[in-house]
Amino acid sequence: MMGASDNMSFFSRLANTIGYLMMPYFMEQQYSPTEKLLRNSYPGLPSIKEIIGSNSLVFLNSEPLVDFPKITSARIIDIGGISVTSEHKSLNKTWSDILDLRPRTVLISFGTVAHSYAMPEEYKQTIRETFRKFPDTTFIWKYEKPEDNISAGIPNIIESTWVPQRDMLHDPRLTAFITHCGQGSTTESIDAGVPLIVIPIIADQTRNAHQIERIGIGLRLEKEDLAGGHKLEHAIREIISNDSYRMNAKKTQRMVADRPFPMKEIFVKNMEFLAKHGPLRQLDHYGRHLNFFQYYLIDIIAFVAAILLSIIVLVAFVILSLLRRISKRKSKQE
Repeated sequence: MMGASDNMSFFSRLANTIGYLMMPYFMEQQYSPTEKLLRNSYPGLPSIKEIIGSNSLVFLNSEPLVDFPKITSARIIDIGGISVTSEHKSLNKTWSDILDLRPRTVLISFGTVAHSYAMPEEYKQTIRETFRKFPDTTFIWKYEKPEDNISAGIPNIIESTWVPQRDMLHDPRLTAFITHCGQGSTTESIDAGVPLIVIPIIADQTRNAHQIERIGIGLRLEKEDLAGGHKLEHAIREIISNDSYRMNAKKTQRMVADRPFPMKEIFVKNMEFLAKHGPLRQLDHYGRHLNFFQYYLIDIIAFVAAILLSIIVLVAFVILSLLRRISKRKSKQE
């Protein structure tokens, strides 16, 4: 949620630590209303935290070939992309003609939660003025309020309240995709092998954006970069002129497609195994029962530090005693 890469500066690590410590309090706000709702129908139900902690298996919407490497356990299983299918169809004549208008086409969409029309006017103006600087590129902008007439006076902007995103991503005429980097759009883009410019807004999008940057299939901008300046322009020029992003995107696409085991098969096989042999209590981690001091070895570190400190004090005491004796002997001799 803090949106950091795996190669963090000191202050990034500090922010990440603060975020990690705050997360349990944030999650408590999510648990309470859910728990209240469930207990209306199931009075004897354990707490949400207990249910989550005692799950036999935990499935993550994570693609190991794209995600940051992580320490994991046998009960945690990655099934990233299980909800995305490579199936797509050719664009209809209307959309196909739009992609034929200019040598390059870029799709821009911020998903279904964060609407383009709701962004600050300054951001919209930056996007409009930036797109105007690329007359040989068509920009298809998913924009939810036609009455705003956001494309007025800029012929290379095609606005639409809806776009056949999956079909368009798989069309070889699409040059790049400017996205909020939500999990669905990110996975679809990787599946299609399309280079990205990612502008995360909330939640996991910031983390996803760092993943895209890390594997070299796109460029990451902050949403504040849309408040003016030339960062968006530079990112577009880089993504359309540097072929390494498309090459990396196609390489990642092939790797994901050639996984040794399909994610849906992994999910089904594990669920069948759980149904036959579960609950799998032998996979439980006792670590969740440790308190803060035990989990982070603070008691162990304090114990070892106390022993080392005692040894240092003892050695210092012995040395001082010897020095005093030597000093007394010298005084007597004098």
